Amino acid sequence: MDKRQELRFDHIIHYVDNLKNFKHPGEILKLSSGGKHHKFGTFNRLSFINENYIELLDVEDSEKLKKEAKTEEGRVAFATKIVQDNFKQGFKTMAFRTSDIEAIKQSLEEHHVETIGPVEMHRENKKGDKVKWKLLYIADPDYMVKPPFFIQWEDSETQRNKKLEPLFQKQFKIDKVIIDSSKRAKTLAKWQTWFKMSIIDEGDNYTDLRLTDDNIIYRIQDGQHSGYRTVIFKDKEATAPYSINIKGAKYRFEPEE
Repeated sequence: MDKRQELRFDHIIHYVDNLKNFKHPGEILKLSSGGKHHKFGTFNRLSFINENYIELLDVEDSEKLKKEAKTEEGRVAFATKIVQDNFKQGFKTMAFRTSDIEAIKQSLEEHHVETIGPVEMHRENKKGDKVKWKLLYIADPDYMVKPPFFIQWEDSETQRNKKLEPLFQKQFKIDKVIIDSSKRAKTLAKWQTWFKMSIIDEGDNYTDLRLTDDNIIYRIQDGQHSGYRTVIFKDKEATAPYSINIKGAKYRFEPEE
């Protein structure tokens, strides 16, 4: 992918049952209202960490979601991983932001990678305001870890940041995402091809990757069960590391050095 197709981390999805009553312990991460995805029977709340966010997702119509999971698009869609995991809570997948989703599709297809999309999406808040975006999915059936998907927001980055900046929690920044893979070499090979990631560090049981245009580290480590495990944050106000294990996901906070 060339410069005009730069990719950045956008958000990670955490499935939380009974989201309406959920708060992070001590409200360390504050949640903002999101909206409903009528297509999937899901709704969300968002925790903005500067220009990135954690999407907390819950299901209000499980039959609709199960039905959607059986469609061609649905088998790869962000929300249907909840069904595929038998409604087990935790991190499900993540999205990389692009300003040219069609160019990403073309580049992947030139590398013989099958895609689904771009799919037009929107969510609606209580006032009826719509936020619109496009999604592109990698349709590779042979993945060990559900691949990140691509997102292009209707608003430009500048417009979007201007609207959302009051919600940014500037005390934190996302530093690292830890992913377990039962076949690390296979996952690595695919992610390097799909996302043009570079290896920046490697140990006996892990490999650290980074996107060309972003500083967040993606650690793919050996694990019996593949999936997204932990998000590590730098916390300007912390003097010692601390962790929250909640609803099947681990949030780890470390002092900013």
